Amino acid sequence: MEEEEVADHNCQPPWRRTVAVQAALCLALYAAFSIGEQQLFPRGGGGVDALGRGARGGGVAFLSVAGGARAPAEQARLLRQMETIAEVYEVKLVLDVAQFGEDDPLWQNGSLYFQALNIPWYYTTSSQGRTVGNFLKKVNMSYDQVLDIIGLDTGSLQEPLHDGKVSASYREQTKWLERSLALTGGNWKIVVGYNPLIVCNDAETPETTKFYAPFQRTFAKYEVNAYLSTGGFCGYFHRDNSMLYIGNPSPGDNQTNVDGFFLHRVSPIEMESMLMNVEGKVIQRSVVHQHGTGAM
Repeated sequence: MEEEEVADHNCQPPWRRTVAVQAALCLALYAAFSIGEQQLFPRGGGGVDALGRGARGGGVAFLSVAGGARAPAEQARLLRQMETIAEVYEVKLVLDVAQFGEDDPLWQNGSLYFQALNIPWYYTTSSQGRTVGNFLKKVNMSYDQVLDIIGLDTGSLQEPLHDGKVSASYREQTKWLERSLALTGGNWKIVVGYNPLIVCNDAETPETTKFYAPFQRTFAKYEVNAYLSTGGFCGYFHRDNSMLYIGNPSPGDNQTNVDGFFLHRVSPIEMESMLMNVEGKVIQRSVVHQHGTGAM
């Protein structure tokens, strides 16, 4: 009888041991998630749970990245990190700030890489001033709000002045932009182009100022919330009155040694933009509110 009791005791582990094992497994699982969050966001910047998965408050999320040639290993690493973020935040589209459109190396590989996720890629292009490379994309949000994304060919801005006058292609682009903005009725308006289109310091020439001023007046007139392009002397973020200029880091850019992309999350009241490197860490972030007030 005593032997049978001992056998039964060995077959059924103590309840304390069971609780201890379950507690250890829970702690291990929590630690694994915590490590993953620290890799995604640096300390003080919040984690996935703090920011919320997907788009907040019934908004939408999208990515922007600068095209250009990269080493195969660097390009693969960038695309893998973009894919990870796209899945976590339920990204709806990718904006490739490219100069050569379909000939851009990142677009050629990235659009195929994301095909399985059913996430479309849109690119800017330089088409000798013609409007064939321009696009207007409307993204429906909750609460009957709409995000309007307007892609603009800014290649004509690189053409030199002739006798102090701008080219016909330049005038065509400015007219197309104003006509397109006049037809949009979205709550959010974002313009995308290859060139920065902003004057922020003494490094800009008077000719550059003359080129960019008409666009800036149009942005203000139609209450454009943000302009996305490659980076420049102004850094990743530059606020001009109620508008935010966002510069995507491009490969080989001497202004920055960071390669990465932006995660943008647009809600009914604000747009949050986060620059993320190829390791998935947030380098810098900014918020612009719908009514033109925000904090860097």
